[in-house]
Amino acid sequence: MQLESFSASGFRSMAKVASIPLRSPTILTGRNDSGKTATLDALSFLLNERTMTETDFRLTAANSDEEDSEPSIVAVGEFSLTEDDRQATGLPAMVKLRRVATRNSAQASYEVERQVPEDRRLRNLEYLTLTQLKETAAELEVTPDGPANIKESFLKVFRQLAASGPDCLDWVPAGAELTTRLPKYVRLSGADGADTRTQLLTALKFTYRRILASEKFVGRVGWLQRATEVALTAEIKDLCALIEQRCDGLTNVSIKPQVSFRDALSGVQVMAHRDGQQLDFDQVGTGRRRQLVQAIWEWSNQQLTAATEQGVSVVIAYDEPDTHLDYARQRSFMDLIRAQGRSPQVRIIVATHSVQMIDQVPLEDVVHLELREGSTVLYRLPDDGSDDDCAKFLSQLAEELGLTTSSVLFERCFLLVEGESEKAAFPRLFRLVIGQRMQEAGIVPFETGGNSTVLKLVDHLRQMGKPVYVLVDKDSKQNQPKIFNEEVLKKHDIPDDHIDYIGDPNELEELFSDQQWAVAANRFWVREDGVEWRPDQIRALRTSGKFSDRLTDLLKRGSGENLRKPRLVARLAETLNSRHEVPKDLIKAFERVVESAGFSVPRP
Repeated sequence: MQLESFSASGFRSMAKVASIPLRSPTILTGRNDSGKTATLDALSFLLNERTMTETDFRLTAANSDEEDSEPSIVAVGEFSLTEDDRQATGLPAMVKLRRVATRNSAQASYEVERQVPEDRRLRNLEYLTLTQLKETAAELEVTPDGPANIKESFLKVFRQLAASGPDCLDWVPAGAELTTRLPKYVRLSGADGADTRTQLLTALKFTYRRILASEKFVGRVGWLQRATEVALTAEIKDLCALIEQRCDGLTNVSIKPQVSFRDALSGVQVMAHRDGQQLDFDQVGTGRRRQLVQAIWEWSNQQLTAATEQGVSVVIAYDEPDTHLDYARQRSFMDLIRAQGRSPQVRIIVATHSVQMIDQVPLEDVVHLELREGSTVLYRLPDDGSDDDCAKFLSQLAEELGLTTSSVLFERCFLLVEGESEKAAFPRLFRLVIGQRMQEAGIVPFETGGNSTVLKLVDHLRQMGKPVYVLVDKDSKQNQPKIFNEEVLKKHDIPDDHIDYIGDPNELEELFSDQQWAVAANRFWVREDGVEWRPDQIRALRTSGKFSDRLTDLLKRGSGENLRKPRLVARLAETLNSRHEVPKDLIKAFERVVESAGFSVPRP
């Protein structure tokens, strides 16, 4: 039984956060207080590793349609079942299981979504007493199939009614045959890196429970638990009698203790010797604690490998593991993650701020959280039912266009340009105009490469609330109409004031003067005959045809170099040294791009 995705509602800032995938790994990003730790806590609650407290409930029942309903916390998981799981539970290959906690309830309960009789009286009959079964039989006007003092006589009739009547998909109590198969949950926190006891205890608990469940111990532990329960029951008989005496009207009081050694591992201490002196790791410096935490994680991986080889499913959660790791150890940590993720029995989720970690996974494996008006909002690539490979394609496309995963999540504005010429030249020209680098302004340029599917990436950025600005040649409306026609761009939610067509009359290269091109040509494409290029030679190219093509041919013939057209403007930009040398149309366009990113435009 393995967890494929989960959702949560009613928990702290999580009014309703749906469909967080569990991959190998899933990267969970977001600013501080956006809900990353709450998400891991909700996952822990779903997998029965956490109980909710009063402060975990939202102030309002945000997950309910009823204003006066009792506030509840609901964590829902979508699980894949093995053939063994299916035979034991009678459930299909994919199933939804949820855990619900209400503010006034002592315990949280598990429910499974399955086909059940529409008549609620025919559900969960195995949990009813004989008296309740008799009452239900009277309501349904049926008689038992056998002795009336045996529950099975009534259950046999009720099962026949349920099989012959209509059914529906609904939530019903989940039995132990399902909940005992939940994946094992391991959570390691870099944020608690200074507390080596917590780190080591978390790692040891997983191995401790695995040992108790092994063939060598499970029988003896079970016997000891039952024997302890019997001994406790005998000891508290006097308490039952006192309750009957002190509480009017109560009789036949019984108290049945429930003993479990599952969580009996309560503490650990790490000691060592250095230079002949005993050393307590609680007293060492940060660097030494980092080394210990790294060793604990590596050892945990060995233990997880042993468990998964025995068929145990595991969910591993890392909470800000980069907090106490330098760059080299971050790379080592990602190697560890990849090793853990190779097992089909393992799912991993990592809450992190590390750009290095974010950039090492596909975009579809990243979940970005934001806090809006007090509620956590989730962003991830949407699943397109008409194209199963859409998410992976977008990730590949983003990489091809030079967009890292972290830039898609965190930058302020995305500048869509036509091709390599603009992408190569704009960074220097932008710095001359604005006085800072594009990266510093949170602006990321990317090109189409002539591929109209880039508009899918534009759609995704717009869905994330990221502004997209289009800055292209005027002739691109004719050269690439499927991308740069105004009507096409509007359909993809790009407003008119975020579109600039530049050229005099058609191309970026035409904006620069004959003198500027002559200076660049004499610097980078020196004529073989030793004669300097003149401005009038450049001017003659503007009379007819495509200026950039004619300029490339002229410089190629004269210099004898294998010149590539996309590098023309980038080379020319290297000869410019001030804002006033940049064409006015381009200055105005860059200023509008900066405004779209939410910055004030610096004035010269």
